[in-house]
Amino acid sequence: MSRPVRSLVLLALAVLATAATAQTMLVQPYLQDAEPERMTILWETSSGTESTVQYGTTVALGSSGGGSSFISNGTARMHTVTLSGLAPATTYHYKVITGAAQSALFHFKTPALQSAEAPTNIVAMSDMQRDGSQPNKFWEVVHNGVIEHVNDSMGPDLSEELAMIVIPGDLVDNGPDYGSWKSTFFDPANPLFSYVPVYPVLGNHEINTVHYFNYFQLPDNGTAGYEEHWWYKDHSNVRIIGMDSNTGYRLQVQLDWLDGVLADACTDPDIDFVFAQLHHPHHSELWIAGNTDYTGEVIARMEQFSTNCGKPSIHFFGHTHAYSRGQSRDHTHLMVNVATAGGSIDYWGEFANFDYPEYSISDDEYGYVVVEVEAGADPRFTLKRFSIGDATTTEDNTLEDLISIRSNNNAPMVPVGLFPGATDVVSPDCVVLKGSPFFDADGDGHGDTHWRLSTDCNDWSSPVVDVWRQYQNWYNALDTQAGDDLSDETVTGLQPNTTYCWRVRYRDRSLEWSAWSTPVTFQTGTSQSGPNLLANGNAENGTTGWTATDGVIESLTAGECNGISPYLGTYYFALGALCTDNAYGRAYQDVDVSGDATAIDAGTATLRYGGWFANWQGSDLPKMALEFRNAGGTLLGSAPEIGSNTGTWTRVQNDAAVPVGTRSVRVILTGTRQAGADNDSYMDEFHAQAPYRRGLQRTLCARTAAQLLKAPIWRPRN
Repeated sequence: MSRPVRSLVLLALAVLATAATAQTMLVQPYLQDAEPERMTILWETSSGTESTVQYGTTVALGSSGGGSSFISNGTARMHTVTLSGLAPATTYHYKVITGAAQSALFHFKTPALQSAEAPTNIVAMSDMQRDGSQPNKFWEVVHNGVIEHVNDSMGPDLSEELAMIVIPGDLVDNGPDYGSWKSTFFDPANPLFSYVPVYPVLGNHEINTVHYFNYFQLPDNGTAGYEEHWWYKDHSNVRIIGMDSNTGYRLQVQLDWLDGVLADACTDPDIDFVFAQLHHPHHSELWIAGNTDYTGEVIARMEQFSTNCGKPSIHFFGHTHAYSRGQSRDHTHLMVNVATAGGSIDYWGEFANFDYPEYSISDDEYGYVVVEVEAGADPRFTLKRFSIGDATTTEDNTLEDLISIRSNNNAPMVPVGLFPGATDVVSPDCVVLKGSPFFDADGDGHGDTHWRLSTDCNDWSSPVVDVWRQYQNWYNALDTQAGDDLSDETVTGLQPNTTYCWRVRYRDRSLEWSAWSTPVTFQTGTSQSGPNLLANGNAENGTTGWTATDGVIESLTAGECNGISPYLGTYYFALGALCTDNAYGRAYQDVDVSGDATAIDAGTATLRYGGWFANWQGSDLPKMALEFRNAGGTLLGSAPEIGSNTGTWTRVQNDAAVPVGTRSVRVILTGTRQAGADNDSYMDEFHAQAPYRRGLQRTLCARTAAQLLKAPIWRPRN
């Protein structure tokens, strides 16, 4: 009897030993690098070298493929299998096996051949790094957001409805933390990536960790030596480009590679659109400290590609934890921040904000983007933003934004300048430019209007007025363009007794511009506003009259210290500054307005202030503000900061009511460096005009409106 007992004990010990070393599935299988005839599947187990995928066109499977494995951390192993010889546009069921570990049954659909010109649906989301105060947000974005939206609005099969997921960085909060990849990225995303291929790029939070490169097998078509830092993937009529915008990889070699990839896409008849993704923004409305000049270099290349090749483009980004969508003024290029899918929201006012003219909507929320692409004879894409709310308010996949871009898009009818005209004499203090009604043969809505005013009908290189208006501008929960039909524009502060020339163009909501209208001249009369109270508002007398309190204020000539040319005259101001650089500069000048005490104390005084602003590449912030003080120097109030961080000279001005009791006005200039090594905050031709009667501008503009009523009625020609 002793021998059987001994055998049972040995058998039990063997079973226990086997259980102790049995494999478990750490990361469920997920899809990468899809092609019409192949699919790559990755997964991670606690141990074991077997890397097997069983697959087939039915749930019975029937075929098997093998691959390789390597140690990912400790005894854990990554497994990679590439299934080849597949049929295009075909659904395959599959499961993965590593020893005792087997996954559930999943399925994928191979891409169609490019010649099939199949539609493509892409989900873009970013910055899902876990926020400790909202740890489940990425799970909510995936399950309550993406999966629920697909099931409710597109179809029941994720693999059928979605071609890919793109992620412009910050997949985890701390890339070197191995455990966070499973717990905060792959687990919350399960099972989305088991059905739909995922294509990420590196964010700053990945910290270039080896774990990122272990977990992803991306297209191997980047620059040698920089594998998986940049790459591209063609799917139907779309080229997807992945780039690395992190410090250390903002290299010319990457831009040279991009030039080649774009040149190839330009001549490829199968490619209608190019979508790029990289982590950092060039301009960020909710967190301007995140701005990156390198991304601006990428944008410039994509803009030129779209214009030269006639192929619209997008670049997706993240880094700022909020949604933004804008479009280039002169190119069919969209810029879309697809965050945040889990990272702590950058709320309005939490950091320094700026209203960039190219952005038409920004919102502090969690959410994701879906891009629906059509191929064939009439290529188009429709971009949709869905919100699931913020930390306190839940949204049920609310559609927050939508734009549709057609490859074959007819331009709107060329507008006509109705008023003012050659026989009109208008006030230089306020004139309303009036264009003809918008008409588009495709039925698109009026998207944008671009107004220009010059002193020379044959020279528009340095316009006196250069204003671009979009049909919406959602900024800090307010649409500042609400009520604007884009057919008229109020212009103030012109020179008296001067001949001007103006023109206008219209753009539809699919981003096609009309040609410019025929230039029209008009004459200004005498001004009813007061003289400029500022001493040396144009820097021609150096920095005389200005007191620096932070950094320095400099008066520079054209090109001095690698700066720019003045807007007018020989000198311009640099705040910060340029020859002696400081990240922040502030200077002021006090203006005595006690001579206007009667009008001020009657509560009928207004002050007009403004000037010309510029910087080097659209990042740094030159601004002007006012403070109102009584005779004892006590602060009574202030006027809003105004400015512009465009790369070309831009005129900005504002009117402010002067508080009762004001005896001096402090005019404040500031320059803030946002990117690069220099503070490129430039200013020129400032004015603070003497207080005049409140309501005078309204009267002058009303006079313009009365003149408009006498203008000829314009009707489009049949």
